[in-house]
Amino acid sequence: MTASVKAGVTREDEDMAIIKPTDMITVVEGYDAMRIFLETVSQRQGKPAGEIELLIGGLKWADGSPVNPTLWEDWLAAAQVVCSCRTHESIDGEN
Repeated sequence: MTASVKAGVTREDEDMAIIKPTDMITVVEGYDAMRIFLETVSQRQGKPAGEIELLIGGLKWADGSPVNPTLWEDWLAAAQVVCSCRTHESIDGEN
């Protein structure tokens, strides 16, 4: 599978719908998006950045589970913070 890269978007990606800032994704999709983002940034730097590569390796999936379960738990905690902030903003906005 070959893909041309143009401004960080592959030819394969051009066929996909463009995500909008208000679109919702699942926690798993967000986790994968974070990993892909870090991989893209690392590749753009043109050289492996040891700590980023180590982090990316721990974020990958193996047999349906994250390679580093602690990173997954940290991700779930971060997602929970974001969701609870969003819920509090909605409640505060209704008052």
